[in-house]
Amino acid sequence: MSMLATALGVGFLPQAVGAPFEVPPLSKPASAALHVGKLVWLDLETTDLQQAKSFYRSLFGWDFRDYHADGVDYTVALLNGQPIAGMVRRRVVMNDSERPSAWLPFFSVANVNASSDQALKAHAQVRSLPEDLPLRGRQARFVDPDGAVFALLTSSSGDPADDPNPRALGTWGWPCLLARDPAQEAVFYQQLMNYTVLASPAAQGFEHIALNSGQYERADVRALPAGVAALRPEWIGFVRVFSSADTAKLAVKLGGHVLVARTREARGGISSILADPSGAAFGILELPPEVVGIEGR
Repeated sequence: MSMLATALGVGFLPQAVGAPFEVPPLSKPASAALHVGKLVWLDLETTDLQQAKSFYRSLFGWDFRDYHADGVDYTVALLNGQPIAGMVRRRVVMNDSERPSAWLPFFSVANVNASSDQALKAHAQVRSLPEDLPLRGRQARFVDPDGAVFALLTSSSGDPADDPNPRALGTWGWPCLLARDPAQEAVFYQQLMNYTVLASPAAQGFEHIALNSGQYERADVRALPAGVAALRPEWIGFVRVFSSADTAKLAVKLGGHVLVARTREARGGISSILADPSGAAFGILELPPEVVGIEGR
C-alpha cells in the first residue's frame, strides 16, 4: 500500500468533505513524457504537519492545500500555484533505522512492477507494495541495500518536463544520496534505472558520483559525511535559494538545524544540508549566476 493507503488501512483513497482526497497528477495537461531516473516528486512524512507547513512556508514561500479523510491529514505544497511536494502526518515509524520525519523521493520508471522485481533481486527491501493512486499513477516504496528509503513511480499523466528554468527559487534541484559505500550504491541505482555513472572530483572531501540519463545529471551519490550523527544513508533533496547563508540562518531561527555547513560544489554552487524542526533532512543550493541550462546544478 501507499503512504496514504497504509495510513488509512485500505487500498483506496476516500473522499474528503467538499473536495476529492487525492494527490495531484504530476503533469497537467497530461503527456506521454517518460524520463526514467528523474526525481519527479517528494513527500514529507512528518510527526508535526502544522509545524512543517509553517517552517517551509516561511523558508521557501510555499503555499499549501490541505486534505483530510478518515483521520489522515495530507497537504500539497504549492509554489506559484503549482504542486511541488506533498506532506503527510506520520503516526507510525516503519522501523528503528528510519527517522520519525523524513523526505521521501519518487523516481520515474517505465514499469513499477518490473522495476520492483529488479530492486528486490538487488537486495532492496519492500516498504510498500506496488499500487495505483487516482490521478498519480502506480508507485512502490523500498529501502535500498544501504538503508536509504526511496520510491518508484510510473506516472499516469506523464513525467514533468525537464526543467526549463534551473534557477527558479524555491524549486527542487538534483537529489543527492548519502551512502556508506558510494560506489556500491551507484551500481545498485545504475542497474535499477539505467543511469550512466560518472565519477567527479571530490568537493571538500566528498566523493561524488554522478548518475546521468540523457543530457542531464539526475542525481549524485556521495560518501556519508563523517562526524554528523544526525545523518544516515538517505536521499537528500536540494531546494534552490538565493543565498545559502541567509537561508540557513532563517532555518535556524525557525527551529531548524544546520547539519552540513556551506560546501562549495564542483561546478561552483554552494550547498548546505539542514534539518527541519522535526528532524527531516533536506538541502539548499545556491547556484552561481553563470550556471544556466543544466537541471538542478
